[in-house]
Amino acid sequence: MTFRLPDSAVFTVYALPLFFFPLSTAGAGISAGLFLLIYAASGYWRRWREIPKRPWALPLALLITLTLLGLLWTRDMHFGFKVAAATSYGIYAFMGATLPWRERWLRRLIRLFLYGLLINAVLACLITWRILHWHYDPTLPYVGLAGHIWLSMALTHALLWILWDLRTGWNFGLWPNLALGTLFFAELALSPGRSGQLLFVLLMPAAVWLLFQGHWRYWALGAIAATVVALSFSPIVQSRVALGMENLQQFIHNPASTDTSWGIRLATMWAGVKMAEEHPLLGVGTGDFAPAMADLQARHEVTATPGTRNDSAANSYLSEAAVLGLPGLVLLLWFLVALSRESWRARMTPQGWFVLSYLGIFWIGGLYNTLTWGYGDAFTIALLAGLPLMRHADIAP
Repeated sequence: MTFRLPDSAVFTVYALPLFFFPLSTAGAGISAGLFLLIYAASGYWRRWREIPKRPWALPLALLITLTLLGLLWTRDMHFGFKVAAATSYGIYAFMGATLPWRERWLRRLIRLFLYGLLINAVLACLITWRILHWHYDPTLPYVGLAGHIWLSMALTHALLWILWDLRTGWNFGLWPNLALGTLFFAELALSPGRSGQLLFVLLMPAAVWLLFQGHWRYWALGAIAATVVALSFSPIVQSRVALGMENLQQFIHNPASTDTSWGIRLATMWAGVKMAEEHPLLGVGTGDFAPAMADLQARHEVTATPGTRNDSAANSYLSEAAVLGLPGLVLLLWFLVALSRESWRARMTPQGWFVLSYLGIFWIGGLYNTLTWGYGDAFTIALLAGLPLMRHADIAP
């Protein structure tokens, strides 16, 4: 008799990192390692011929290979291995592409994603209200156990998904979706995640336009506009906007040196541009952004950022261009475009919308964050790329 793991175990463990990211990066890593063992035992690797059928498979494989080769000419092997590891999470996309997906497994994956955020939201309230005596930073309210930038983008992803499900009722009914949506929106508004807040303002109107027809479309757009206007009068939002303006003014008035959040972002972006210009074919090497930027600062070509080590350009595209040159940037864009086209064609399926809404976050959020090297973001895009799209849009129940 041949031993065979039940599919429920295989697909649950595949989805567990999405559940654990708001709660524990260690838990996400352990579950990912466990999936490697379960996947080997499942025998689904024998379906490897499914991988070349996915349009993103070739650019992703080449990007992983080039990133590993970039270690040959880096000076910072420690961070280089971190970048190589984040890029190599793409292997989960290949494994996901070989799995025999069913509707119930997709529903389980999305629910685990929402449950993880829900548990963290409850913990965030308990910690902020000092009911649960956990480490609490007063400058980071309503964050819970997650990083505030990552959490704000994950909450926006959840709200975009709930908008789709309000229209279809595929995952939850009306009242559970409204309850989750209200909770997640409140957390997004109260927490200090400007990245996700900006993405919400940009992406939610586009999502409404895609999903709704007739007068419902205009009612929803009006409600979003009214919400944004109301939030603009909030002292919390006003203080964050004022802080951003102060950061920019400090950078403009002191171009030789900066220690503000926005100033450091602008300095690192400019460093990424300079590296790509000076090393257009090979880049500075995988993980070598920090020493290369230090060299530029020593030559007074880039604003100094005293006391701060800058490991990326705070921009996914400039970061890849800086460390791997034009070939790295082309491969990253090829992968994202191929995956975006695939999910766009399946956008009215649950898996298609779930992936497409995250790609909107990844494309735009990557303009002011290096999401390609972030642990949670690199893992998430790999897991979602492995979902059945386009050719597998009509999966079995």
